[in-house]
Amino acid sequence: MPKKSSEANYCKAVVIVHGKSEYLLVQHIKSVLHLSIEIYGKKKGKNSIQINRLMKELNNSIFKSQRALLNNYEIEVKDKKLKNFKLFAIMDTDDCVEQNRDRYINKEMFNGHPLKEYIVPIYNINTLEDVIKKSGIYYKKIKDSEKGSTYIKLFPQESKKIIEKDDVEQLQEMYRKLKKIRETNLEELIKYCIDNAKLIE
Repeated sequence: MPKKSSEANYCKAVVIVHGKSEYLLVQHIKSVLHLSIEIYGKKKGKNSIQINRLMKELNNSIFKSQRALLNNYEIEVKDKKLKNFKLFAIMDTDDCVEQNRDRYINKEMFNGHPLKEYIVPIYNINTLEDVIKKSGIYYKKIKDSEKGSTYIKLFPQESKKIIEKDDVEQLQEMYRKLKKIRETNLEELIKYCIDNAKLIE
């Protein structure tokens, strides 16, 4: 069982990522804000998790129950409920049928799961690359062969010990651009992280 932590150090979110691009994005947010969030991916995103297989991951030994989750992450609990915590999943929608995509987005897929109230499905139609281009975060479609180098430039991993105003402003600008398009709700994750970073300043 993880040791008790101070409020600032409690895990605020676990993010299940589709692949390497999503992993780098969340790692960037985490490093810029110095926020206690955890990233769950297959080999750090090298192997993909798809919507069709998401429930298999949510029923594994880490996410199958609140007790299992608490055995793996330091999360604050109050009145037997997880406090100030979200379980995000960031998924592309190009590799599943429309019915499964809709059930993922409207949370029907999670009916009966013990952690449903904490799960926030983040969708990118059709892919994160499509969303990055349409929102204006990057000016062109990112080819598969360019993903690694492009995302490392777009989402660098910070090593600074304090939160820099410019870095937060860049995340806020990303939030504003994403909020303008219908093909994603990724801005919800960014806003949640920024809001929680302010709580622990």
